[in-house]
Amino acid sequence: MKPELPSLDGDLQPRRLNLRSIQPRPVSDEAVTMNSQQIGGEWGAQTSLEVRPKTPIASLRIEIPEYLDHALAMKAAADRVTKQYLVLQALSAAGFKVEPQDMVEDKRKKK
Repeated sequence: MKPELPSLDGDLQPRRLNLRSIQPRPVSDEAVTMNSQQIGGEWGAQTSLEVRPKTPIASLRIEIPEYLDHALAMKAAADRVTKQYLVLQALSAAGFKVEPQDMVEDKRKKK
């Protein structure tokens, strides 16, 4: 004769986790920073929480020949950058001071 199997009803009941019993581990801020930088370096992620002040932006509207606009658009698409980036790059190459943080290749929001 086979022994009777235990009931599964107890295992099928949802158990509620007591989140108040979870205690944080004592870790120094330096250790967290070092670990974040290490992981960020391995995954190519931004680990800095420092917020840089945004550069005030001015609008510049110019009229250029259509063929030049088309050439800029094709170059921007090929390089996966914006036409604005190409113009800033050209201004920088011409000797104008352009801050590195203002050289944004793609202004679309990251997903």
